Amino acid sequence: MSPIRDPIHGYIEIRPYIERLLDTRIVQRLRNVKQLGWTNLVYPGSNHSRFEHSLGTYYLASRLASELSEQERMEIEISALLHDIGHGPYSHDCEEVIEKYTRRSHTDVKFLLEKEEIAAILDDLGIPLATIAGQIEGKTRVGQIVNGTLDVDRMDYLLRDAYYTGVSYGMVDVEHLLRNIRFHDETIVLSHRGLKSAEALLMSRFLMYPSVYNHHVGRITGAMYSGALESAIESLQLDPFELQLMDDYEVNVRMRNMEGYPGDIIRRLNSRNLFKRALYVGFDVVDKTIVRYSKAHREIETEIARLAGVDPGYVIVDIPKVPEFRERNTKVLMENDQLKYIDDVSSVARIVEESYVDDWRMGVYTLPDYRERVGKIARDYFNVEKTARQSKLEVV
Repeated sequence: MSPIRDPIHGYIEIRPYIERLLDTRIVQRLRNVKQLGWTNLVYPGSNHSRFEHSLGTYYLASRLASELSEQERMEIEISALLHDIGHGPYSHDCEEVIEKYTRRSHTDVKFLLEKEEIAAILDDLGIPLATIAGQIEGKTRVGQIVNGTLDVDRMDYLLRDAYYTGVSYGMVDVEHLLRNIRFHDETIVLSHRGLKSAEALLMSRFLMYPSVYNHHVGRITGAMYSGALESAIESLQLDPFELQLMDDYEVNVRMRNMEGYPGDIIRRLNSRNLFKRALYVGFDVVDKTIVRYSKAHREIETEIARLAGVDPGYVIVDIPKVPEFRERNTKVLMENDQLKYIDDVSSVARIVEESYVDDWRMGVYTLPDYRERVGKIARDYFNVEKTARQSKLEVV
């Protein structure tokens, strides 16, 4: 195979064993799975796929693997290429639904590695399935390259997502980062020389969340889609185990032919006839403990819909988790060879860690005709005015 031209990294050299894996049905499916789900309804250019991202992650992993043994290099390159094969259609927008009904996260890919087309290649290469599965979950020494505090997965998706959405926040000096990441006592660490590049990575991820990953239209479309999937599964029109193996086109066609709520919602998404915000507030006007209800939001939706006289399903409560600051465990190797955590040596890291809650928003979404009615009931239900008044009193 000739080198593959990538708009982010230039030419990517494909090793023979990577070429074999690329040609499998399991990896080719990723061509038809959008990296950012329904975000193209916000940023029309964001039609890039998990396949492209997987190639980019493989490329960056191969750059970091230069100091590894030949066997370890082969293993981590394969793990990087296959790290996203567990994603369902529209990527993260169906992740919670698949996990709820199958008890598998998108990193639990052993069942896919065991399929003949992948297993046969790994067997020919003398690589145990469990090794690749463990690396994808970040459970091994070299697995930190793909799934860790400064992993190549994140480096690629920030660059790629920024490029295709057209925002400028994802620009990171990956070359400088790669030159300053190394193994030290079985742990990946950052040289002090790379601290500024790492800070840029932290800032990039922080800024991409409100602008792209948690954009309110993206939250609405993702919530509509996941609700429609749950309805299809509960009404036995869709098998969750089959769902995980579909691509975007397959699930879209399947749902358009469904009766009732799932069919209505997918048609709304396809025509961009979306729910609107009836309530959209941050921690400053709601009790921070509201996040504990994120798993019980379906019951809350039903109650608000009942009080508003709206059909169930046409009120969506979106209580996101606070983004996790995984980078706090990043270790920096100082000039005196001491290891320190990044938030002990970087004020930028401390500020970013403390600022994640500033962009958190809880949303209640419904059809445009119901916005005022649902918004009033939702504000009463969540005591928004009372909490806001209390917050002002505490500030005074």
